[in-house]
Amino acid sequence: MNERPRVLEELGDEFERVAGLAFQEGLSPADRLRRGPSGRLSVLAICIALLVLAAAATAAVLLIQQGPPLAAPHPQDLRSSGIPLPGSAHLAGIDAPDPDSSNPDWDLRLSRTRMGETCTAVGQVVSGRFGIVGLDHVFRALPLGGVDSCGVDAADGPILVGTHDFIGSTASEARTVVSGVAGSGARSVIAYATGAPRRLRLGAQGSFITVYAGSAEELQPRIVVVTRDGHAHTIALEQSAAFEVPDPSGGAGWAASTEADVEASAFPDEDCVQITREPSQTEPSQVTLPLTPEVCGRLGGSPLIVQMRRFVPGEDSAPFPWGNSPSRTIVYGIATPRVKSLTLTGTGSSRAVRIDPHGGAFLAVLDGHVDPRSLTLTAALRGGGSRTFTRPYGLLAYRCNRPITDVAVPAYRAPAPAKSTLPPPFEFQIASTVRETLRANDPAGGPTWVLRSWRGRPNRQVSGVGNEHFVCAELGVLIGGRLVEPGSDPSSKRHPLTAEEGRCNSASSLERMRYMLALEGFLDDPYAYNPHPSRTVLSGVLPPGASDPILLGVGPARPLPVDSNNAFLLVTAGRYWNSSPRITYLLHRHRVGRLASGAQPKLFPLGSSPQIPQARAPDPDGGAPWGFAATANCSTAVGRIVDGRLASIDLSDGVLKSGAEETGGNSSCATHPEAFTPPSIRRQPVEFDQRQAQDAIPLPGREPEPFSRPEIERRTLPGRTIITGIAHADVVSVTLSTPSDVRTLRPSGPPHTILAVYDGFFLRGNLTATIRLRDGRVMTEEIGGPGKGSYEPASLQVRLRETKRLLTQARARTRTPKLSTSTERQYLKPVEEHLHAIERHLAFERSHPGLLPAE
Repeated sequence: MNERPRVLEELGDEFERVAGLAFQEGLSPADRLRRGPSGRLSVLAICIALLVLAAAATAAVLLIQQGPPLAAPHPQDLRSSGIPLPGSAHLAGIDAPDPDSSNPDWDLRLSRTRMGETCTAVGQVVSGRFGIVGLDHVFRALPLGGVDSCGVDAADGPILVGTHDFIGSTASEARTVVSGVAGSGARSVIAYATGAPRRLRLGAQGSFITVYAGSAEELQPRIVVVTRDGHAHTIALEQSAAFEVPDPSGGAGWAASTEADVEASAFPDEDCVQITREPSQTEPSQVTLPLTPEVCGRLGGSPLIVQMRRFVPGEDSAPFPWGNSPSRTIVYGIATPRVKSLTLTGTGSSRAVRIDPHGGAFLAVLDGHVDPRSLTLTAALRGGGSRTFTRPYGLLAYRCNRPITDVAVPAYRAPAPAKSTLPPPFEFQIASTVRETLRANDPAGGPTWVLRSWRGRPNRQVSGVGNEHFVCAELGVLIGGRLVEPGSDPSSKRHPLTAEEGRCNSASSLERMRYMLALEGFLDDPYAYNPHPSRTVLSGVLPPGASDPILLGVGPARPLPVDSNNAFLLVTAGRYWNSSPRITYLLHRHRVGRLASGAQPKLFPLGSSPQIPQARAPDPDGGAPWGFAATANCSTAVGRIVDGRLASIDLSDGVLKSGAEETGGNSSCATHPEAFTPPSIRRQPVEFDQRQAQDAIPLPGREPEPFSRPEIERRTLPGRTIITGIAHADVVSVTLSTPSDVRTLRPSGPPHTILAVYDGFFLRGNLTATIRLRDGRVMTEEIGGPGKGSYEPASLQVRLRETKRLLTQARARTRTPKLSTSTERQYLKPVEEHLHAIERHLAFERSHPGLLPAE
């Protein structure tokens, strides 16, 4: 398969023969092509050249190896989202070219469900087969249902529109596929992203597809569908409502957010602004992103407020989490409608600084080498005149409202090396206490298991660490005479055990908790659709002084051997991964825990309730499906489904744990609303939650992990976006519209739950739900969560209405004989002050229309 095709060799020989004839006649090949007798040699050479090019393209396809088809999900995992009928599946026949002509074309597979929904899937076509060429250049057919999105036909406008990200071995090899079904009434579809607009070819049902190099978050594509009646539908994919500017070094941009200051001490004309870097697929969590201090200012008498400052990694003089982010010089603030334009000089050529029409924020992010003292911001005012600013102006600190004075400009600083960014340890290992005496054979024939334990003295430099010594334990396997981290893939690189990854507790904590215990199942293949745990490992530490430990709940009761640090280790059959172990022992001459399993509650049960999924969805990688469950008391759980129960799987080392990956409670639980929940929230027919499930993050200083098998085969993005919902009983279906696709789900189970799982993260764009009720009504909801982008406060009118309602409800709750007058004032005073601050700000806006920035 990898040898050079013989047709190329033969065509190459023929081309060299023709070129030799030209040279023999004293002409260059170019002259011969221009002046050949009767043009016959010229035509022959051109034909040969065309054949060579065609053969080269064919050769590229021939070099792609054929692999086995990817596994299909079980129909039960597609029941709520629609099961495509095999007989209805067909290709749209559009054949959209890849940006690299040596790669196969892309197409759209169309199908229908028994309920009549339209389903689409994106893939490549090789020798008439529909699939995907992986990063290993192997073509694998895509199963029906596993990668399909199904949606109901729309009365007007597009049925399905979305983007699909495919990772590449390098950034340039990444692909963004924009596709959809515009409907039979579509007249044209135009795609906007990088380069010139693309007028797309339409296939069956108005299907369309086009392919771009790069990621969707960078391209931020947009689709315009024009129907036959001339009406245009614009679908902005991966678009952010935030006010953004680019980063000087590329990558994720920066966003500004503003809001009226309605703290109790705020002035009536005071607004605030804050800057943060936007999340990206490689850093999706807002928690780790650099954030500037929030600054405020009075805008009634000043056309703008401005901050000019250099931020450097490791800076600890300001209360904000800049962390180890690269140095940046940032100019930001708020401009009132009196400012017509802003110009920044001192960075080489002058640059215009945009002003957000909603909130008045402005922002310029410069390389950290730029000295803020060299900058000048010029504001051109409406009606003539201008103002210049060469330093921060008009700034008040958030909450305390004290004036912000100039701070010394810190020297430029590069980010610290990754290894030095580890947090300081809260304990220091005592070398003489290290033990590796607990060893166990692997029941599946793998390497020997070892538990390393030690004692540690407290690091007094860490705040709150206390004075107690710690007992720590760390699980590993013995390979080649070295103790390394356990894992499911014997061919992967195993990292040596380090004390930084040990699990530590103080003696008093162990006595309070009764013990530290971890029950972990290790899977043969964590990416399998039905993963099999081949061994179960129980490890932990008992409190100092404990003796005669007996293990219960993992097969027959048995004595539990411990080392001199009171650590324990047991490796047993994989079927015990979902067991509920407990340990009883003697401490201070009293037995802790009972030997007989009675009606007493379990100690620290492993897992969570509920554990049986009510809604199911396939995983984009083809691994164990996902499940969601909710209870009448608002408890929720999301996780993988193994043996019919919710579980968590660590893909990096193949660890399987009983219980959901994430548990919690919905803020307004539609099935069982709390009395104090604002009615405006409870009116929604479906309560949605959006979660981000990240892959394991490597420790600082470690090399990035290689691509996983699904990433190689399917080119899926790492990480997961999970949308769950709890619906009222009269909800028939929910159609989710995301930047990725459109899919229709049906609530399942007594709590009427829904679940959708996507690869990667929704960082921009709108997430909406179209909800169909039994009485025929159709409602629309916006879905909040991480994908909504930067912070967007509600309008002051909405906040006023909600605060009044909250105050009424708070007063009702505090009018009880059990609450004293002082307690009542404690509950009510903050709410009343907040209400008065909102009213002051709104009153100022009414008295001075157009003076402050519009919301």
